[in-house]
Amino acid sequence: MKYQDSIEQAGEKAALTAAFLQRHRLAAHPVNYTVIYEYINGHNDGLCQAIEQKLAVQSTFDDFVLAELYSQWLSPQHQRQEELSQQVTTMLGKLSGTTDIASEAVQHYLDVLDQALLGFDPNNANRSRESVNKVISATYAIKASQQKLKDQLDFSNEQCHALRSELEHLKKERQLDPLTGLYNRLAMQEHLDLWFSENPGRRIAAIAVNLDHFSQFNQDYGTGVGDVILSKVARKIASYVQESGLPVRSGGEEFLILLPDVDLRTAGEIAEQVRKGVEKLRFVSAKSKKTLPKVTISLGVTIYNTAENWHQFLSRSSKVLLEAKVRGRNQVATELMLAN
Repeated sequence: MKYQDSIEQAGEKAALTAAFLQRHRLAAHPVNYTVIYEYINGHNDGLCQAIEQKLAVQSTFDDFVLAELYSQWLSPQHQRQEELSQQVTTMLGKLSGTTDIASEAVQHYLDVLDQALLGFDPNNANRSRESVNKVISATYAIKASQQKLKDQLDFSNEQCHALRSELEHLKKERQLDPLTGLYNRLAMQEHLDLWFSENPGRRIAAIAVNLDHFSQFNQDYGTGVGDVILSKVARKIASYVQESGLPVRSGGEEFLILLPDVDLRTAGEIAEQVRKGVEKLRFVSAKSKKTLPKVTISLGVTIYNTAENWHQFLSRSSKVLLEAKVRGRNQVATELMLAN
């Protein structure tokens, strides 16, 4: 068993988990239940901190958010990354121990050499021979220790290359949304941190995107078709983002485009291009071969404020996006509209 709980303790945690799910109107399927049970248990510090931050800003909990939390803190990929981290720690420990031994051997060799030089006497062959033998013996000893150090360094170098490659692969997997291939919110936060570390006063425009009436679309045609639509819309959105920008899947049918060093007006123009591009998409049912209804998006354009955290930023972006929906959907709203 993972936890050594009594029946009473397990029952209490299960009840608290069920209460949390009910309070936030979440289905008690395995992913949701596992994430909240782990949170109630309190042993996964990273997961607990992530949930506490969302609770503090009254962030919405839904299946997408919990699936993202599971991917970041409980998935096999995350566990494998922890294992790799432990392997690196072990490797460095072994290397450090070998280095210490080699350092001691070098110091011993120097001490023997000093004594031998002092004991070398041209007029005393036996004493000189004894000193030379000590130097020879110490030389063999240091050669052996240096060979062990070299072997350990070679082995560690091979391990480093293999571990670095696997870590990069796992890091990339953790940063990507599996359905759409866009970046997830973890990657968004890391990019924001990097951008602001390079330039604390950097201006970053954000375009929040939401598919119009998508819940009804899923009800009419099924989530399988809905996932295909999401994936294709995501690719279309990403096609308008240059290499310096970041396309993110921020929610179930929600996306976010981050554009560093772009002003509000330019971001609004890009948002309009994205809107028109998605509106031109046409979808056909693979089974019935019938043309599906046209898919449109609503967009909200904001400028990131460095004084707020990303939960607050997402909330503010959602308010601007809501303005586009209030005005009739399939259009772009900006912060200036809210000010007027």
